[in-house]
Amino acid sequence: MQEAITINLPVDVKASLELRSKIEAISSTELIERAVREYLLVRQFRSLRKKMLNKADLQGDFTDEDIFEMVS
Repeated sequence: MQEAITINLPVDVKASLELRSKIEAISSTELIERAVREYLLVRQFRSLRKKMLNKADLQGDFTDEDIFEMVS
């Protein structure tokens, strides 16, 4: 099920959105949906990363590479 929302964009952002949707041959709606999904995934990743770094910090000083090795 989908729900509609209304957003207001600055003129230059709307123009860029319309151009990008033409270039990618998708609707503005689809492009916005993809952008929001990507934003939410990045925020979720950053949140999980922060939690993992906090836990690792409690166990000792680990680098990003150390954590990558642990979860790989």
